[in-house]
Amino acid sequence: MAKSLHIAMFVSIVMFFTSNSISSQEIDQYSQEAPGDVKISPTSDFDIYVEYPDESSFKEADSPALEAEMKFEHHYTDKQFGFLEVCAQKLSSSHCGDDLFKNMVGEGTPILLAECCAELLKIGKDCYLGTAQVILSTYEYRNIASKAIPKSKQTWNDCVRLTEN
Repeated sequence: MAKSLHIAMFVSIVMFFTSNSISSQEIDQYSQEAPGDVKISPTSDFDIYVEYPDESSFKEADSPALEAEMKFEHHYTDKQFGFLEVCAQKLSSSHCGDDLFKNMVGEGTPILLAECCAELLKIGKDCYLGTAQVILSTYEYRNIASKAIPKSKQTWNDCVRLTEN
């Protein structure tokens, strides 16, 4: 206990003297000149030179997500996009779309309601799997596509079995 008290007193004394010597130096904060003991640069004729390039020669960089989306857009034809747009419009219930998506990407416990399966079968296998493939080929979901695409096919098969019963 006495040893730690001596260490604490020693640290306090050292801190007091170092702060006292620093704070005793008067510095005019509005002066343009540095105090004599401060070395600004390695040489007295040291100048800072900044070259500004012609800004028009630089192109703004695209984010990786934007680049992936641009590649994605060129991958599908207008006819394919039209088909997928019609497919998306066929799904009338938003909660079914959410449930099917969560089931496809493996979020939470898979829940397949009979009404959602009936709606899924109504839009058709090509629409469902095509839409799933488009969603999973986006930048945001491409890292889980290898697991989610087979899961979307399994969801389709489960819905077929559920509605047959």
